[in-house]
Amino acid sequence: MRTITVFASLYLLLSVPLKAQTTDSLAIKKYYEENTILWLGSGKYFKGLKSFPLRNLKNEIRYSPDAKYEFDQYRNSRKIYTGILIAGDALLISSLFVKDRDTKFGLLLGSVITFSIGIPVSISSTRNLHRFIWLQNRDVLLR
Repeated sequence: MRTITVFASLYLLLSVPLKAQTTDSLAIKKYYEENTILWLGSGKYFKGLKSFPLRNLKNEIRYSPDAKYEFDQYRNSRKIYTGILIAGDALLISSLFVKDRDTKFGLLLGSVITFSIGIPVSISSTRNLHRFIWLQNRDVLLR
C-alpha cells in the first residue's frame, strides 16, 4: 500500500509540471510556426500556412536591425543584378543587328563578360536574403 502511495505521489509531482511545460512548448511552437518565414528558393515565401510573393518581404521586417540591414543589402544587390542583366541583354541583342564581324564579336564578348560579372552579384544577393530570413526567424524565436 505504501509503495502505491509513493508511486502515485511521484507521478502527480512529475506529471503536473510536464503538462504545463508541454502547454507552453505548444504555444511557443504555434507562435513560431505562424511568424517564421520559409523560403524554398522560388519567387514566393511561406509564412504560417499562406504563401506570399517575395516582394512582400519588406513588410516582414519588425524585430531586428540586423535583418533590416541584410534586407537592404539584398535589395541593393538585386538592383545591381537587374542592371547588369539589362546591359548584357542589350549587348547581346545589339550584336544580332550589327553586320561588321569584329564589332559583333566585341559585343558578344562584352555580353559574356557582363553576364559573368552578374553571377557573383546574384550569389551575394541570395546570401543576403538567406541571412535576412535566418535573422528574422531567430529574432521571432527570441522575442
